[in-house]
Amino acid sequence: MAKKVGWIGLGHMGLPMATNLKNAGFDIKVWNRTIEKAKNSGLPYVETLEELIKDREIIITMLFDSNSVLDIYSKIVQFDIKDKLFIDMTTIHPETAKKVAEMLITKGSDFLEAPVIGSVVPAQKGLLTIVVSGDESTYKNNLDIFSVLGKEIFYMGDYGMASTMKLINNTVLGSFLNVLCEAYSFVKKAGIDEKLALKVLENGAGKSMVLDAKKEKLLNEDYSTHFSVNLIHKDLSYALDVANKLGVASQFTSTSREFYNSAKANNLSDLDFSAVFEVFKKLSNIS
Repeated sequence: MAKKVGWIGLGHMGLPMATNLKNAGFDIKVWNRTIEKAKNSGLPYVETLEELIKDREIIITMLFDSNSVLDIYSKIVQFDIKDKLFIDMTTIHPETAKKVAEMLITKGSDFLEAPVIGSVVPAQKGLLTIVVSGDESTYKNNLDIFSVLGKEIFYMGDYGMASTMKLINNTVLGSFLNVLCEAYSFVKKAGIDEKLALKVLENGAGKSMVLDAKKEKLLNEDYSTHFSVNLIHKDLSYALDVANKLGVASQFTSTSREFYNSAKANNLSDLDFSAVFEVFKKLSNIS
């Protein structure tokens, strides 16, 4: 019998992920804080959070940040959730993951912390990388869910580890894109053919998933949102907080976050984080 899965959060990532589970044969129902998103999702939905919790054995959340996760789970723990499994796939602060785990386990339910690496296109194709913390046997029993959503799945151990690993990944992501934007500004000022320059970088030091994913966005200055400026800024802020507590030198990450800070100040918050190129254009006086 198909697992009865409830899904909360139908943003840029959540909707394609939930749709993939439906298409793979899972018995899925969705709920969203903005109920119109649930009604327009094309997926079976319920009107209330309580209805979703009562009716489902596994509930997956894919939200914006630590605050939204704490808000939802503080409501969830008011219901009878004994023997249910909750999987949070949001990128949150590791301390938030530990707090949510404690809240849920105290109420007799189980929890997996499972943030994802990748943006909208890999989410649509089921090609995300997923890092998971929590009970290992629970993780193994739900590999059928993870294998629909992701291509590479890594078990990380105790709560907090998966979120920390995700943040470390995004420090590389944020800094690498800034380096590419700086290089691309250099290309434009030097008058080198842009497509040709990106081909050279692809075959040289720039070769990366980041360049593969963002080269068309840079060439066309198309900042339709796959992963927003707001989200990378949030992730780098969490990463810096963790790094600070651990005593990790994080100069690149600190500098990197400031470029996304500037992007936010220039009203680019909701656009794809490749829109940070607009900041580099201003710095180098590129029209």
